[in-house]
Amino acid sequence: MALETEKKTSLTGSSKINGQQAVYLSANITTESAGNTTINQSITSQELYRANRDECRKDIDAFQDMVWAIEDEMIAEIPPVETPTEE
Repeated sequence: MALETEKKTSLTGSSKINGQQAVYLSANITTESAGNTTINQSITSQELYRANRDECRKDIDAFQDMVWAIEDEMIAEIPPVETPTEE
């Protein structure tokens, strides 16, 4: 018998302008998908986003950096795959 585990992390974020949400961000990162994580982004206020897209894009980039950092941690925890040796 062998124990199989999977680590999961959900990350959500919001880009807010003057306390109002302009963009909603989410990602689900697992040891199974690390390196192939999907990040979802939804503009919740087009008016706010259009008027403040530079700030919103900085927040989106910061969120992406957080996702990558979590992915890197998870990948480091995954044991290396043993490759068969030729005899």
